[in-house]
Amino acid sequence: MNQQLPDNNQSEPRRLLIEATITGISEHGLQKVTLAKIAGNAGMTAGSINFHFSSKEALLLDTLRYLADELDASIDRALASTAGAPADRLTAILDASLDPDITEPRKMAVWFAFTAEARTRDDYQRICGVRDRKNFESILQTCTEIIREGDKQDQMNARAMANAVQGLIEEVWQEILYAGPNYDRADARNVCMSFLASVFPWSFAMPRAGEQRKSPLRTKDKTLRIIRAGEAELTRVSPLFDLYRQFYQQPADPGLARKFLRNNIRKAQSVIFLASDQSGQDLGFTQLYPGWCSVAGAPFWILYDLYVSREARQRGVARALMNEALKLARKTRACRIDLETAVDNYDAQALYESLGYERDTEFFKYSLELA
Repeated sequence: MNQQLPDNNQSEPRRLLIEATITGISEHGLQKVTLAKIAGNAGMTAGSINFHFSSKEALLLDTLRYLADELDASIDRALASTAGAPADRLTAILDASLDPDITEPRKMAVWFAFTAEARTRDDYQRICGVRDRKNFESILQTCTEIIREGDKQDQMNARAMANAVQGLIEEVWQEILYAGPNYDRADARNVCMSFLASVFPWSFAMPRAGEQRKSPLRTKDKTLRIIRAGEAELTRVSPLFDLYRQFYQQPADPGLARKFLRNNIRKAQSVIFLASDQSGQDLGFTQLYPGWCSVAGAPFWILYDLYVSREARQRGVARALMNEALKLARKTRACRIDLETAVDNYDAQALYESLGYERDTEFFKYSLELA
């Protein structure tokens, strides 16, 4: 499963078309992307696009506007969560600008496509110019306050420092575009924080050597432990399950999470694997449901839930949980493991495909929602 798109007041068909446009631009560029290619990505007909957008140009501009709104919302949320100190605000802006959901490679391709082509620069300025200036002013204001805190007004130029911070963010964005899904954002963040500590040592601490890059976690060297969760582990796995549901825009409900998992465990309706580190910190889980394949006359497993806490991502936890699911499938002589993910979840798709999972191109998936 994958995180839903933020609500930017778009109807679902429009949102699907915008997602398909992001993919189309990243694959073909602004000049060569066509309505037919976009419709194909969205699973629609080219003619159906006209019900939602008056032209290809309108669709392209709405896509840019969508990404700009998404970035603005991310920065606003980050700033709202800080204590108000200028160093905290600058860190929040940096973290929001490196958010994996905001800076995934496809979206970076759209940003650079609009700024690189002369004919679209005016459109970019019209949609994003005011936002860009507002975001820069936020960085400038925090740099001004930090310099004032250090009593360095006569030695440092706030605008020069703000330009340097903005340039550093843009450089990271460019690296993400070329590196793709495997880009190490944690390492990039530490580089950025090292820069801030170098120029503003009175407000930022230099990341310690051990914090520069978090090492991978592995079951082989016992830095990662995976167990099959039972009722005794309910108090550990249910908070992760509640966070997982919140990831899909559901309200926090610890009681529901605990009751749902307890019922599944007691009735043997699912198998849950729980991952933790050496200190006993719980990092993630996966939940599988059993099924039967009539054609093969054999059991199979549905890997329905997979969640890793934000601080443990990109450290091998999801891969280890997937491998544990594979062991279960082989032990029970299952014929396969099925799973679903959103069309825009490229990180998850890269993981699944690296483990040998193949995308289904032969069958359509249908679903009937019941009240």
